[in-house]
Amino acid sequence: MAREDIGTEQNGDSESGLSSGRSPSGDLATTGSVASEVIVSAGPENHPTVATEILRAEAGDVHATTVTMDRAGAEQVTAERIVMTNSGARTVEARSAQVDRSGILAVRSDRAVFSNSTAIAIATEEARIVRSRVLMLKADRATIEAGTKVAIYAGPARENMRPLADVRGAAAFGAGLGAVLLLLGSLLRRILR
Repeated sequence: MAREDIGTEQNGDSESGLSSGRSPSGDLATTGSVASEVIVSAGPENHPTVATEILRAEAGDVHATTVTMDRAGAEQVTAERIVMTNSGARTVEARSAQVDRSGILAVRSDRAVFSNSTAIAIATEEARIVRSRVLMLKADRATIEAGTKVAIYAGPARENMRPLADVRGAAAFGAGLGAVLLLLGSLLRRILR
């Protein structure tokens, strides 16, 4: 695989430690110099696949077919498949995301598995969440196992799922709060006249 150094402008400073690599499949991976190309077993048949790996480092934006992160951090990760262990990211977009003991602000994926992790917002078609904490979860199909805490859940009801507020509860709370604020506003206008 060929690598070439490129410079970027961030906040007026020039950084020359960034690299752009092209995998044999022709996919472009743009990350900090902390990324390397490795062969991993992927898929149900465990076929060898080229992946962008980030170990014990911080990266900016990562774009690749497969990304593995171990004790690493990134701003934005975009890939077909993402595997994160003891890592963190601001935003993740993927077809498949496997997150173990990691934290993410926003996730958008087709399938996601979270284990002992934390996420602020997850939007996915299918999710499996084990002993994790999630502030907002929107899923078409979700398997929420014991020990998981979800504050706001938008999706089909589950027997083992007890969110702090679901979509109907949040709408009812918003309508009630709006009515109370409307009454208080009109009362204050009458008093201050």
